Amino acid sequence: MKGSELLRLEQFVEKLLQKFSSLKVERDHLLQSVEEKQKAIADHKLTIKEKDVAIAARDEKIAELKAQLSVKDDERDEISNKVNSIMEQIELWELALEEDEVEGNAGSVEADAQAEENKALSTSLEEEEKPSKEERIQCDLF
Repeated sequence: MKGSELLRLEQFVEKLLQKFSSLKVERDHLLQSVEEKQKAIADHKLTIKEKDVAIAARDEKIAELKAQLSVKDDERDEISNKVNSIMEQIELWELALEEDEVEGNAGSVEADAQAEENKALSTSLEEEEKPSKEERIQCDLF
């Protein structure tokens, strides 16, 4: 059951990362399209009136593309929040599993001492590794 949940979680995270990557590619294409259109407008020798019309059309297109970029950035933030939430859930599940193991060994003094040591080690490792995990996730997402 734990394996299937982790597999589902991995698939979900992979799907989110793929969606994020496709959004990033789409954003790059949109930015490139804006640059190409701006160059095309600048290269044409138009009359002042034609230039005004072209500039107005360009500004509308830029506003539209900025709105699309804003939507894509919101989607990226949503994906990032979901991934962070999933990572927090994984950490909570790991802690819960460790606590279940500790409770299962409550009759043994040695097991209790080992559980305390593991918990302290886990806590210190989480404190040391937590920023690097978040940085790694953020780096992968951005």
